[in-house]
Amino acid sequence: MNKHRGQWTALAMATTAACFMGVAPSAEAATAQSSTGQDLMSLGSVATAVTGLPDSTFSQQEQQYQQPLTSSTGWRGFSHQNGRNITIQFKQNVDVEHVQITMEQNTGSGIYFPDDVQFEAEQNGQWHSLATRYSSIPQSEQKTMTQTFQITLPSGVETSAIRIYFPVAVWVFARGLDVSGSTTAQGESPNSYPSVSSTSSDTGAMAPTSPNAAGIQNMLLVETGAHGSEGTWSTSDFEPMVAYTDQTGKMTGSMFDTMLFLPYGNVADTETGWNNYLNDLFTANQQLSALDQAVALANQALNRPGYKEKVVLSIPYSPFGSHAFGTVNGQSLNFGGSGTDPNAVNARSAAMTWYVNTILSRWKASNFQNLQLVGLYFDEEQYRENAPGEQDLMTAAEQLAHTNQLPLFWIPFYGANRSDQWNQLGFDAAWIQPNYVEQGNAANTIRISNAMETAKESGMGIEVELNGLDTSNQQLYDTFLNKLGVEGFGQNQVSHAFYDGSKLLVTAANSTDPNQRAVYDDTAAFIQGGTTGETSSSAS
Repeated sequence: MNKHRGQWTALAMATTAACFMGVAPSAEAATAQSSTGQDLMSLGSVATAVTGLPDSTFSQQEQQYQQPLTSSTGWRGFSHQNGRNITIQFKQNVDVEHVQITMEQNTGSGIYFPDDVQFEAEQNGQWHSLATRYSSIPQSEQKTMTQTFQITLPSGVETSAIRIYFPVAVWVFARGLDVSGSTTAQGESPNSYPSVSSTSSDTGAMAPTSPNAAGIQNMLLVETGAHGSEGTWSTSDFEPMVAYTDQTGKMTGSMFDTMLFLPYGNVADTETGWNNYLNDLFTANQQLSALDQAVALANQALNRPGYKEKVVLSIPYSPFGSHAFGTVNGQSLNFGGSGTDPNAVNARSAAMTWYVNTILSRWKASNFQNLQLVGLYFDEEQYRENAPGEQDLMTAAEQLAHTNQLPLFWIPFYGANRSDQWNQLGFDAAWIQPNYVEQGNAANTIRISNAMETAKESGMGIEVELNGLDTSNQQLYDTFLNKLGVEGFGQNQVSHAFYDGSKLLVTAANSTDPNQRAVYDDTAAFIQGGTTGETSSSAS
């Protein structure tokens, strides 16, 4: 299993285990202003709504943190799902003068202040923006603390409902919700404030023909560089991946048109570790070399002279941390930073530049006849907004890819922070992981639907995932493929990235067990545009 697979569950579960109830604020905690006027909370009802796509796994995690939002000691926890609207509905109009809510930050437990909190008022079904308050404390701050987001309206606002919106990247903990004002005074009309747009854009999922997709229809993740034979690909391994091969060994149709090479597990975050991965990647008769040979054989069998398999190469992720990377171009690099480079952005960027220049130089020197390089992949499946220098590092990766006339790709896990804003982070294309099969017996097809909806709303491709060849995993995989096909995410409709554990599809292709072999055949049927149980007998 790739080091990142299922990271969304590991992160969420670890976070849940680490979170706590009713911890007292630290000395550095922000103190709320005393409310003036009448307490209006007793006159209203409080409702909370997810602003993104509801997810049962995240909702279940929240259940152990369900203290009332009005509590002054206990916390209400919110996990992922884009953001929340908290609405206080009054039976009749009131004059609202002050609104506040307190949040907690404990980065060690995955609890962060939202970037901003928006305050809105309603009139005749239309919401109006009263104010936006931004966090004054960086997410990189390691201390546990609280912060109160609040607005005071000297003239008041006459409304029947107040709404508070805040984004939720991982966890947000809230309490101390309070609204005060008057039931007799007459405040300003909400119409004097800007209206809140309720329209949402739907750009459509990324198709293979989308300008940013690099022509990628079905891309297989190929993990190499560790774990012996599981991370070593031979020509015979690649043959059934580049062309559909029947049980007699005859190639009869197309399979994956793109191979994404990425490290199998953790690559030592040092110059030696990265060099070892590169050396393995360019070893004769395996990995890239083996793929080149397999494509040559497929081209001959399928009578497709001149066809080239698309290849995407990975950029290892280098997290901030106090350790020496090694010497690059005579420069000693330390990812822990220095007085002039406190977040090690320059050091990490220098290492990344050396790596990309090296891998591209070796690619060119290899002169593969049947392969074409179409992009670089950023090998980190989340945006660590709280990590020092993270955005600078992503910007450096973007600039490095574009300097070499290559796009930068990303495959974030389900619920990863700002995954739907991949283009704003500097990526040219992205595929979302539904992480449906990782749920095992708790798997719910709503997860697939949500991933498809996210892909449509934000212009992403989608990852197809296979975790095992046992009966349970086969059923989940078949459900996955069928749902994608039925709902317009099949052949030539959406760009796919395929994750299959450690060469599971190779194992299925070579298996004498008809049930395992069916996994390979169903994958081919999906790729070729048929239905499960059918594969093309002619070259495409």
